[in-house]
Amino acid sequence: MGLTSVIEIVFFTPLIFFVPFPPLEIWYFIIATVILHGLYRMNVLYSYKYGDLSFVYPIARGGSSLMIALISILYLSDNISLLGFVGILIVCFGLFLISYSKIHQFNRIAFILATSTAVLITAYTLIDGIGIRKSENAYSYLFWMLLLNGIPVLLIALLSKSKALIKIDRSLLAWGTLAGCLAILSYGIVVWSMQHLEIAYVSSIRETSIVIATLLGFFILQEKEAKNRIVPAALVMVGISIVYFQL
Repeated sequence: MGLTSVIEIVFFTPLIFFVPFPPLEIWYFIIATVILHGLYRMNVLYSYKYGDLSFVYPIARGGSSLMIALISILYLSDNISLLGFVGILIVCFGLFLISYSKIHQFNRIAFILATSTAVLITAYTLIDGIGIRKSENAYSYLFWMLLLNGIPVLLIALLSKSKALIKIDRSLLAWGTLAGCLAILSYGIVVWSMQHLEIAYVSSIRETSIVIATLLGFFILQEKEAKNRIVPAALVMVGISIVYFQL
């Protein structure tokens, strides 16, 4: 996570000189999302310490998609149709089924951490969606937000007793650089999309990654448990397709 943060800083530091400096009211959103992203990344690390990725991640993603949809309907002016909401529910149900298919013994600590991760994802997604819509220059918000997002975790990594960043080898450097570039592209595209689409729709459509991960696990990695996720992944795809036709 610390190395990913370094990549974000290196990539975006030159770019901020080519966009207007954000006004004060936009900085409230940027600071809030930086704090929430720092809490989110640390929460993710602890979640994976106590629970399996295939249990924690679907709960976090499905829970956040559901909460974002409900908040968007109740409090935001986003135009979400009844069929679109049904599509989001199907996506969330599919994600929860993926998690359930791996449960042998209920992991209470991992579930609590996954749920808190979902709350943090919901909070920073809504803040970024509203923040970029209020910005006069979308690139200004995007570049500053992505530049600063990793700083809290980078500071924690530098101050940690393990001194993990000092012990980086060539392999970790390669994977960390790749992860940093993918993190920039993936979330950057998500935030950019929220200017033009309902936040809840963007949140659910991005769960296509779960389907892709399932297919990779089944066909390329040949994971034995991957076949148990085929039906839930298909449900996720059905839900995303319904949402797509509401755009």
